[in-house]
This record gives sequence, structure tokens and C-alpha cells, in this order.
Amino acid sequence: MITQPQIKIDGIIPIIPTVFDEREGINWSAYEPLLEFACGIDVCAACLPAYASEFYKLSDAERRQIIAKAVELSANRLPVIAQANAGSAIQTVELAKFAQEAGAAAVSVATPRLFAVEEKDLLRHFDRILSAIDVPLVLQDFNPGGPTVSTSFITKLHRQHPHFRWVKLEEPLMAARIASILDATCGEVGVIEGCGVAYICSSWCPQGYAASCHRYPWRTY
Repeated sequence: MITQPQIKIDGIIPIIPTVFDEREGINWSAYEPLLEFACGIDVCAACLPAYASEFYKLSDAERRQIIAKAVELSANRLPVIAQANAGSAIQTVELAKFAQEAGAAAVSVATPRLFAVEEKDLLRHFDRILSAIDVPLVLQDFNPGGPTVSTSFITKLHRQHPHFRWVKLEEPLMAARIASILDATCGEVGVIEGCGVAYICSSWCPQGYAASCHRYPWRTY
């Protein structure tokens, strides 16, 4: 297992896109310069294969290849956050475990939102994932059709698994929510904002705030 540097989200985290060739396979020769670019600028980590990486077009084997390749190419110069999205808990667990063994510094998992799911079931889902890994977890919740995870959910999950370290939300006017989460977790769960930092001004919070841009940066303050 390759040992990755410890991760601290205190700057920009580019999400690395997947480059496809004319046969819709991964174009590795075009992919590698993207990692090299990220390693050569002032960012604190790289994330992949995420939504902006079009993970949903990739096979399980291709996702694993991308994670392993990113860790290899980063060569301890840049922490890699491995996105482990899947259609079931068992598939997510297997991909998350692979990412940890491959040397990812953290794992990011999107909340399953294909159907309406109660928070008690989401707790069971993430309990299973967090019980299988030791590296820090980013919980991403993008739910344009309904509410995102509550502060009580975040608090309970962090109490059960302290390595649940960040929640990534993608909604406007989050300042009050950010303050609530930071207060409830004593600042131990950071908040990342998605949606291309479109809501960064409306979500400003003086301390402990992290903003996220799907296609390019995650920015923390």
C-alpha cells in the first residue's frame, strides 16, 4: 500500500476530469498531465473520480484504475481523495476499501438519492461504510429535489465515527447551517459547499467554512 500524506482541507481541491478517447476508453496520455498540473500548483488535494469526472460512465474496474493511477502519479506530492460512489452499500464499501488500500488520503461518498431515504437508513448506510475504512470520509449530499442531511444526523454519525470529517452540501443560503454544524460538532466536521461555488457569497461564514467547485476547486476558509 502506498502511504499518502495526511490531508487537511484548507485550500483548493481540483476535481480531475476523466479524458476519453474516440473509442470511449480512458485516454491515459491526456489524463496524466492533469494530475501533474494539480501537483504543480498550490492546492491541498485532488479528488476523483467524482461527478465532474463522469464516474457514472466508468466501470468498476476503470474507477479503481483511476484511483490507483492518481495515487501512483501523485507520488506523495498531493493527497488524493477517492470518490467511491456506487448503487449499494456493499459496492461502496468494496470501492472505499480498495481506495484505502491503494493509498488514498481520504474517501468521498455521495449520499444515495435515487429514491427518498429516511435518515435512520442513511445512518445505517454510512455506518457500514465507515466501519470498513480508517481514512477520513467526506460525505457528499446533493439533493436538489429535497432536503439534505440534518445537523443531528451529522452529529450522530460523527459521534459514532470520528473519522467522518467533512460534509459537502450543494445548496444556497447555508450560513446558518454551517454555523449550526460547526457548533454541534465543536468544529470537528467541516462544511464544504458544492455547486461550483455558485453560492459562496450567500453561504459565507467567518470560520470553518469550506466551499467546493465541482469542476475545479474546493476552497476552504
